[in-house]
Amino acid sequence: MNIELSPEFCTVPCRAVMNKLPPKADATENVLELTNRLLSIDYKAVIVYEDKEPIGLITLKDIMKWLVQTEDKGTLVVKDLISVPLISVELDTTIQEALNIMEKYSIKYVGVQEQKTLKGLLNEDGVKEICEKYPHYLREYSKLRSPA
Repeated sequence: MNIELSPEFCTVPCRAVMNKLPPKADATENVLELTNRLLSIDYKAVIVYEDKEPIGLITLKDIMKWLVQTEDKGTLVVKDLISVPLISVELDTTIQEALNIMEKYSIKYVGVQEQKTLKGLLNEDGVKEICEKYPHYLREYSKLRSPA
């Protein structure tokens, strides 16, 4: 893990910093079509669904690697790029706990779920950015959740 989380932010829940609308792809979607769709947005990961259930995650790095290495780019589908299943935490899991899970599995993203329904995506770079650029937001969020 590359993040030294300030002690004041360790107990902030994932719900406060997760991406609530990460891009989605169907497992059978053509990778070239997905790539074209993603060119206009600024995301580095896509949640892959099969039968309306999240089954994994692919990153832009995965997509680029496969597009460079694969001879028959026209037949490559999203499901072919999933390397591991989507590891998830609950909405109220603390940022520190989520970062510990990322470190344990050597991953940069975790899904954020509520009662087994995916609600968002948390990534290491996003946590770092929010902690560095918007600490006032996290402090206000902590105050709102603290008992008076």
